[in-house]
Amino acid sequence: MAKRGLLVLALIVGGCNSNSTSKVSPGSDAGTASSGSGGEGTGGATGTGGATGTGGATGTGGATGTGGAAGTGGATGAGGVSSTGGVSSTGGVSSTGGVSSTGGATGGTQGDAAVDTRLDTRPDSPADLARDLGSDTAATSDATTSDGAPCPYTGHVTYTLAKSAAPTTAEQSAYALITTAMDRALYYYNCYTNITKALNVSYNSTVATADGNINGSIRFGGTQYMEYITAMHEIAHTVGIGTASNWRSFVAIPDGGSSGPWTGTNANAQLRAITGVSTDTLTADTQHFWPYGLNYTSEVKSEADVVDHCEIVVAIRKDLGLQP
Repeated sequence: MAKRGLLVLALIVGGCNSNSTSKVSPGSDAGTASSGSGGEGTGGATGTGGATGTGGATGTGGATGTGGAAGTGGATGAGGVSSTGGVSSTGGVSSTGGVSSTGGATGGTQGDAAVDTRLDTRPDSPADLARDLGSDTAATSDATTSDGAPCPYTGHVTYTLAKSAAPTTAEQSAYALITTAMDRALYYYNCYTNITKALNVSYNSTVATADGNINGSIRFGGTQYMEYITAMHEIAHTVGIGTASNWRSFVAIPDGGSSGPWTGTNANAQLRAITGVSTDTLTADTQHFWPYGLNYTSEVKSEADVVDHCEIVVAIRKDLGLQP
């Protein structure tokens, strides 16, 4: 796939402590991740206290358990089996009486901070208006890029959306928004990565924004975060971004600093292939990377940005020694 040039004007690093809840803003490049208690260790170490069950105290930054194994006899959720190339079909696992929890998950749920205010001057990829509007649900569209070319990869990222047996109006609305967001996010991950991951997705009104855990759980709270860019950011956390046990070993954070250069060779080579600048280097903190981390929805100026995000995630996983 041909690469585009990139003009990087500035990188503004927003602090994000290891116990913060997610902060993927739908339209701002400045913000602070809210802090709280939780058991996330440095670089995604095992969270303490087990997973959070429905109705329990949510440990921000700790291991989350919502969206885990569902009970029987409930309403069928959307998600589950994915078609070739990516968007999930219907047929998710059903639940009874709400989202059930899983216990003792490892890896902390990652918080999300603003990091990137660059200007992207590249032209957009050929548009797929139906998909952009969220109305393209045909499985046959998933095997090709927006310009009709075959997808460069065949990923196997799937999801199950846990649903209440008797959903309220607010829950029904949330489920619809989450389904649209996750379907589009999986289109990109399954077209532009070779990653295999089964995700358990849930709506939790106590979550201020959205969060993702290496155990595969993603929780959405505020409806403004139920869109595909946030979903892609949280999927990245579930596949090792900021959550892999060896994440910090690749981040050269100076004494007293909050971020530093990513030292992995694969990811930096991929970044330079995208930008065409031989000296470009990714920057990272204890949870995130930039550019192309999709830490804010305003980072996305064109479809090329989310494609580049996928390519950087694949390269970072190579640095981390993670298999597809």
